[in-house]
Amino acid sequence: MHTTPTNGAPLPRRTKLIYALGDWGTAAATTARNAFWFVFLTNVVGMEAALAGTVVLVGRIWDSINDPLIGTFSDRLRTRWGRRRPLLFIGAIPFGFTFFFMFFVPAFESKISLAIYYALVFLAFDTLYTIVNVPYIALTPELTEDYDERSNLTGWRMSVAILASLVTGGGFKLLAENVIGAGLGGGPEAIRTGYAIAAGLWGVTLALPYLLLARHLREPQRAPDPDPIRPLQTFREVFSNRPFRLAATVYLLSFATVDIILTVIVRFLVDYVRVSPGFDNLILAIVLGVAFVTMPLVVRLMRRFGKRNTYVGSMLFMAVVLVILSTVPPGGQTLVLIAALFAGFGYGAAITVPWSIVADVIEEDELKTGKRREGIYAGYLVFFRKLASALAIFVVGQVLSATGFVSSTTGSVALAQPESALRALRFFVGDLPAIMLVLSVLVMWRYPLDRARHAAIRRELAQRRAAPPPADPPALS
Repeated sequence: MHTTPTNGAPLPRRTKLIYALGDWGTAAATTARNAFWFVFLTNVVGMEAALAGTVVLVGRIWDSINDPLIGTFSDRLRTRWGRRRPLLFIGAIPFGFTFFFMFFVPAFESKISLAIYYALVFLAFDTLYTIVNVPYIALTPELTEDYDERSNLTGWRMSVAILASLVTGGGFKLLAENVIGAGLGGGPEAIRTGYAIAAGLWGVTLALPYLLLARHLREPQRAPDPDPIRPLQTFREVFSNRPFRLAATVYLLSFATVDIILTVIVRFLVDYVRVSPGFDNLILAIVLGVAFVTMPLVVRLMRRFGKRNTYVGSMLFMAVVLVILSTVPPGGQTLVLIAALFAGFGYGAAITVPWSIVADVIEEDELKTGKRREGIYAGYLVFFRKLASALAIFVVGQVLSATGFVSSTTGSVALAQPESALRALRFFVGDLPAIMLVLSVLVMWRYPLDRARHAAIRRELAQRRAAPPPADPPALS
């Protein structure tokens, strides 16, 4: 077991590594879900785009309850293993199983039956995702209260997350379709078998990191929140925290942008740009690889210029790159390759800086309420993360369906799409994400918790914690 300091002392590298490995599971699952599940439903299962988007949105209704509920529960959990670790133990293996069933095609003839099956499986997957991810995220502000050390810890975590996304983005669909599917002779049934086998292998890798984390990392001792669960009161208290409202808005816009791009990028490259077979996997691997390599640069920029300025500059740069990407003509593989190299840095900053700033709102809340509520804040953040994904897939599905997008059961084979659907793909890859990133920059500019303000809050909290408790009033005789 490794106990970690919660003051400003640097965290041991082994602690950072063990903690960072915990993000492998949800990062790999999120990449597969966002980049390939829509393609799987529309081009392997054969589901219409609008129905596929609706399946995801239906599963998110439960999200309005389960994410804050799990966060609130973990803040109040009292065990000898801590508040977070028991949930990691409980959820890890079932989480891997539900991922497998998301990419398994049951022998149902009715498309409505298939839609119900995937909605139920997604509901179970999403619940298990919450059970492991909310306690994991809550550990970031618990492990260190230092402004810059949190940036460093988030950098370690995002490096592992990007590596998981890189392996998944570059290998999951490739293994399912081009290795296993092709090895079984190709065709719809072979491709479906390929996805099932690949999902089974990935499911094992999703569970193991949480078991490792729960086994080897001891969370700091915190007193459980003694108050009863009052969802409406907690909601009002959380959203009265202005830095959190701004940070959550930036977070939602950032990840919705990433999710929209991931949802359509494969069909954009295959159906519009008409790239060579396997080139779409290469592009995903390049973007994620550059993000992985430049992660130390993002952390250094946050230390040098602050989190807000780093985000503003990076996202304006990313918006320009996306607009240029949307203008690439059919056959422009080289231009796509160049854009991917620049987009990698922006992607790394888009997923790292928001996580780093939201950790700082915990002390703001403690100063105001006297409570440490990492779990509930993590719960709302996971809710926003999944809400962004659900809205992205739902909107993309509805728009593509309205523009005549063609579904199939042949995997990633290029299809002759109508011009209206191709225009929609270009809009979702470039113009809309660029607009959303500019909006997130405007919100981020108003974010108040810089290094100096956070340090002042910590000093005030230290004085409050060191002060002796008020004496009891004298008893009346």
